[in-house]
Amino acid sequence: MDVVPDEVAVRQLFDDLIAGQPDAPPDRHGQIKRRVLRHRLVQTAGTLAVVACAAAVAVSVGTSARGAVPSTRQRSVPAWALPWPDHRNGSVPQHVLDGAVTAWRRFAAIPGMPLSATPRATVIWYLGQTMANGEVVVVVFEADRRLVAGWATASEVMHARPGRSRGSSPWVLYDVPAPKPTRSLFIGLNVHGTTAHQDGNPDNWVVVLADPHVRGVGWTAPRQSRTKTTSQGTTSSSSMAISMTPAVRGLAIADAGQITGRVEVNQLETHGRNILTRPEYVGVPGNADSYVPQLAATAPVSGRPGFRTSDSISGQGTLSLDTHLSGYHGRLAIRARCYGPSRLRIQSGVSRKQILLGTMRCDDVVHELVTSKRAIAHVFLTFGASRFTAYRITVGTVR
Repeated sequence: MDVVPDEVAVRQLFDDLIAGQPDAPPDRHGQIKRRVLRHRLVQTAGTLAVVACAAAVAVSVGTSARGAVPSTRQRSVPAWALPWPDHRNGSVPQHVLDGAVTAWRRFAAIPGMPLSATPRATVIWYLGQTMANGEVVVVVFEADRRLVAGWATASEVMHARPGRSRGSSPWVLYDVPAPKPTRSLFIGLNVHGTTAHQDGNPDNWVVVLADPHVRGVGWTAPRQSRTKTTSQGTTSSSSMAISMTPAVRGLAIADAGQITGRVEVNQLETHGRNILTRPEYVGVPGNADSYVPQLAATAPVSGRPGFRTSDSISGQGTLSLDTHLSGYHGRLAIRARCYGPSRLRIQSGVSRKQILLGTMRCDDVVHELVTSKRAIAHVFLTFGASRFTAYRITVGTVR
């Protein structure tokens, strides 16, 4: 059922009695590829040196649930579902939201049988709307005693786009058993739009869905502020964003900005009381992938005399690069800068034939690794780090 703006008021009178059903035919399908890293930028230039951390306070520029039209009445839901309101607000047509359900059913499975081969169950909707300046669609629903939360880039699923092609899907979905409702429970999402800062990455946005009595969500996140350039490179100082974001019946949406680590919720404010028993990171409880935010890009990495650049890459976690060195002479060399809790591992080759070339400290300082490998037609490199470690890498040769 498509929802258009003129129908929103009428639909809200009945939203306690209806639940959207997917309209696409079920079939077997491969597991959906997670695409959190699809908006990483590839760039080179500049150097950086880190100075001591300085605490600062920032106020979130994002607010929550603007334009939301949640139900004002308690709705009847199955015993395994959360007794929370429906925050679909009409900004996303129902057939687009149904596409998320269909995508989930294609990859989710019960023992011995994919859900696409089972009878369709009632879908209990909690959230379905656009955010991040309209660049992202977010969803939260329960079905078959499972909680599903996720997001997609709006341009890939809206405006009559099919929402999937050739065995892949634009939906990033996190699936966990239906949680037991408690006052301190919250469902979190880290998402990002497509608009990036100059020489950087898109902001990390956060969604927090909690008990409908929650009126404010307090959160913190580490940030990095670049300050000045010296003869030794660009210096920076760390800061901590501290914010209280208003919530509409338990739903808060905020732009966390350019962050360098996970977003932590430390307060669920209800009538002047904090009902959160202990601080928790933003994510879907029970799904480790959902806790990974979009990290800010490191400062650019410049070349140096004698270093001939052939390729570059930036991102977080583990990425691979097939770089071509035709016409280059000398030894393979890598200049990189990274920050985060792990070291950067650099390997060459594929599969079991990979060779460790070396590791680098992730202290936000440019490091260089000159290998014994001579320049060849091309070399396949893998850069490995934790998903909470960001890096920018330049590959080239030195004589």
